[in-house]
Amino acid sequence: DFNIPLTAMDRSSKQKINKEIRSLNDTLDQIDFTDIYRAFHPKATEYTFSSSAHGTCSRIDHILGRKLHLNRYQKTGIIPCIFSDHSALKLELNHK
Repeated sequence: DFNIPLTAMDRSSKQKINKEIRSLNDTLDQIDFTDIYRAFHPKATEYTFSSSAHGTCSRIDHILGRKLHLNRYQKTGIIPCIFSDHSALKLELNHK
């Protein structure tokens, strides 16, 4: 659980991604991992965390998987939660 946005799209503030996050993304690419939610929703602007103090939202929760295995996943989504500042992610697997 990294608790960081992996892309600029994952922040409502459109703050740029810093070098540490770029380095993490490079490492994920090197080991053939991807953010499964982003693979299924390349243009989505849904978020998993809201900061009332800053008035911003971010998608800082991720399910990572191998790019090679994306066909094993049926769908993924965000489950809103009214009792917490974090929302849950769900991933449905293909049953083959």
